[in-house]
Amino acid sequence: MPRKYTKKPREADAVDANSYNKVVSRTRIRSIRLLESKFEIKPDAVALDPNEWRKSIDFKIGEVVVTEKGGLFGFVIFTLICKQGRKHVLTTRCQYLVHYVVEGECSQEAGETFIDRVGRLAVYPYFRSTVAALVSEAGIQMPPLPVYSLAPRSLASAAELESTDSDKL
Repeated sequence: MPRKYTKKPREADAVDANSYNKVVSRTRIRSIRLLESKFEIKPDAVALDPNEWRKSIDFKIGEVVVTEKGGLFGFVIFTLICKQGRKHVLTTRCQYLVHYVVEGECSQEAGETFIDRVGRLAVYPYFRSTVAALVSEAGIQMPPLPVYSLAPRSLASAAELESTDSDKL
């Protein structure tokens, strides 16, 4: 499979909610595979306090392939960059292949949306674990990366979601 990288689907191009929900209900994960990893730490990082590092995590989708036989494949890339001041002290980049089986039809747009939403959540724990293992091997006592969640960030937004859901009943 070629590794051509594409942008995430734009909201304007988003797939119809009903057809996407049908794909979600008929999709099962088959495998998640680490294809490539790169870990780079600067020698002076060993003497620095990892609690003072600014961390940024980037997510990109590579090619998404939907096959006629119900296969949904997505290349997912996570990158962690840690900085102390303006200096990069640690970088980790991992590329994964996530494979799903879809019972029934799945359009290319629905597949891309699924990988963007669900594939991201499925792969992130693997990336988090890989980072923890590599940092430990380097002898750095860095706190674990945060848990990735789609839960509301405040009680007010949770209450708003709850009232919206009850209005639909």
